[in-house]
Amino acid sequence: MCCYAQQQGLIVPFEKAYKRKYTITKVSGIRPVMDGRLDEDFWTENGEWSEDFVQVTPFERHPSESPTRAKLLYDDKYIYIGVWCKDVVPDRINQFIGNRDDNSMGDLISIAFDTYHDYWAAPEFNLNVGGNKTDLIVTDQLDINRSWNAVWEGRTHVDLEDSCWTAELRIPFSQLRYNQLTEEGIWGLHLRRILRRTNEVQNWSMIPLKNNGHVFSFGKMHGMTDLPKPKGIEIQPYVMGKFGKEPKIAGSPYQKGNSWNGDAGLDAKFALSDFTLDVTINPDFGQVELDPSVMNLTAFETFYDEKRPFFLEGKHILDYANNGDMMFYTRRIGAAPSYTPAVDNRHTFASTLENVPIIGTLKLTGTNRRGVTLGVMQSVTARSSAKVTTGNEESRMVVEPLTNYTVARVQKNWKGNTLLGGMVTSVNRDLNEPHLENYLVRNALTAGVNFTQYFMNRFYYIDLKAMVSSLHGSKEAITLLQMSPVHYYQRVSGESYLGVDPNRTSLNGTGGYARIGRKGNAKWTVAETFRWSSPGFDLNDVGYMKQSDNLAQETEIIFRDTDIWKIFRFNQLTFTQSN
Repeated sequence: MCCYAQQQGLIVPFEKAYKRKYTITKVSGIRPVMDGRLDEDFWTENGEWSEDFVQVTPFERHPSESPTRAKLLYDDKYIYIGVWCKDVVPDRINQFIGNRDDNSMGDLISIAFDTYHDYWAAPEFNLNVGGNKTDLIVTDQLDINRSWNAVWEGRTHVDLEDSCWTAELRIPFSQLRYNQLTEEGIWGLHLRRILRRTNEVQNWSMIPLKNNGHVFSFGKMHGMTDLPKPKGIEIQPYVMGKFGKEPKIAGSPYQKGNSWNGDAGLDAKFALSDFTLDVTINPDFGQVELDPSVMNLTAFETFYDEKRPFFLEGKHILDYANNGDMMFYTRRIGAAPSYTPAVDNRHTFASTLENVPIIGTLKLTGTNRRGVTLGVMQSVTARSSAKVTTGNEESRMVVEPLTNYTVARVQKNWKGNTLLGGMVTSVNRDLNEPHLENYLVRNALTAGVNFTQYFMNRFYYIDLKAMVSSLHGSKEAITLLQMSPVHYYQRVSGESYLGVDPNRTSLNGTGGYARIGRKGNAKWTVAETFRWSSPGFDLNDVGYMKQSDNLAQETEIIFRDTDIWKIFRFNQLTFTQSN
């Protein structure tokens, strides 16, 4: 196919394969039956088919022997996507069937929308021939969040007589975030097909292997001018009850007999022009996927991915990371209690909650028409106690104080070439018990600023990020913090400039990085990075970090050749130097 295409001059010119345009059509009336077939009047009489997809691998910009086309329509509730996939070897179509969010097997198609057309992040929907569905959020830097889940439909149909398979998707507008009036009604659009048996990847609008931004390279979808308005209010209350019956044991001091208890709460969503306000009161996350079992033999905390739907929605807006350090780690809210009562497992026992109850959380997120992205979260967790049993006596010990968390993030985007933003977090604890006051920090404040500038069509860039932290508490609490594995002020290697100060009532520090480099459609890419964190820098009250007191420098030079060379599809040579 490669030689044939070259001889016939069929290689698609770069300007005709990159950043293609498609005009979506609005329809009304009868909606299609979701069966994976595209033979209904809904599909045959409305809209236009896209151009044939072009290969990205193995031969960039070459037409495929198994062509692909797509059609997109929408009405007042859904976006409809129909994809026709020819296959020259139809009996080898890979119809793998597996679990949701597992898109590593089977022939598949995917679609992603840059709904704000700000080149930052896009929801993506994948569907393979076997019916596996995957949904995720992908950013311009190819950071992927598979924990995000949406409610949508997708069906496929294999037609061996016509040597093809077809896919039909229906995505509710309620699962997407967008402005009512985007610039000229334009969304970013990315359509992809993967053929597993040959590892062939096709794009409707090509994202080059040597690209200068994933979402930045999306094609454009015009016609998104008459979009449905988000519902003003959505409320989902819940009520649950529990009845316990214990046998009576004569003379037992712990006899409880029959017991009743219950709980209630609600989730609510409010559409506020360009922003969305989410509220949860006394949430119940009982049906959320459990964390995997982990054996941690290190001194550092285990990191767990967020799985709670409330905290996943709009999560990328509140992301602010420096390598592995995060200013906001959502699992801090409603985590296990901070304090553990001292027990000897012989005469004294303690039972405590697995998670601290969340009294309520408010979250405002969205992007306005001027490219300003805002995320604000306010959460309050309850004062929690553990039951301590010593001999025949029972008592309660407070293991987590009433705590308030505040997180605010703002960022301005100028057409994907300039980003300027900042973030502030605050944790305030109501410490009235001496054992907690001597163990936990009372107030923790962190703040940061970020700036990214691209030059010359994104070939060159500067990326800067700086953060500061300030923690305040009792002498005992700050002493414990200095001696924690995050800081280790008592270590021998730090005697000349550290040392534990038992009289300190605060701990302050800074961190961040500076990076300059070259990337994009070039064989040589270069990046120079300097990263630091001072000894007193700490994000762990509402963020996540393993260690402070680091200075790091890294130089990376990469040679990439995406042209076929003998039996190799992709060749890369990387030089890395680090201190």
